[in-house]
Amino acid sequence: MEILKMPVAPIGANCYIVSEADEAFIIDPGGNAEKIIRAAKNFNVRYILLTHAHFDHIGGLNDISEAFPDAKTAVSTFEHDWLYSPQLNLSEDFGLTSVFKGKVALKLEDGMTLDFAGTKIKVLHTPGHTPGSTCFYIENSGKPVLFSGDTLFRSSIGRTDLPGGNGRKIVESIKTKLLTLPDETVVYPGHDENTSISLEKKLNPFLH
Repeated sequence: MEILKMPVAPIGANCYIVSEADEAFIIDPGGNAEKIIRAAKNFNVRYILLTHAHFDHIGGLNDISEAFPDAKTAVSTFEHDWLYSPQLNLSEDFGLTSVFKGKVALKLEDGMTLDFAGTKIKVLHTPGHTPGSTCFYIENSGKPVLFSGDTLFRSSIGRTDLPGGNGRKIVESIKTKLLTLPDETVVYPGHDENTSISLEKKLNPFLH
């Protein structure tokens, strides 16, 4: 399994293209859609997965879904409506208008699994940054990997001062859903550098 990390406009959210043989899925196409499309054009894109529906993680969604019409767009059942509301996805606050023109194929719920190239993508509902914040966990043949969105960062956690945020819930989500994963799990966050579960157990000041 190959993982391509692409920080994208407007504020450097990490988009990921995860591929295995000729198949791929895309996580959080926040912007720079042409760049993402070029990188994924030779794959059969199965899913477009959203960790949450803030504007900086969905800004390229329309162009990506049009470029890969067979890909299933998936977002938490709690944030389906956010894709269609500039107020809820906060794009309005930044002078933008992010409104998804397509349809959501999968409404994600905690514990769901998605099939991908012989592996399983496990859906973890981790509210706190937003009500529907979602992480994606894959226990592959190498080290297990976690795409943590804006829930868990290297030595930090997602902000909780935005509408729908909750400080108590994000810490609870991390401790009960993420820190219980294997220590060797590599964490690919929604912004900035990668980390690991073992590192965050030891050094994350927000979790002690």
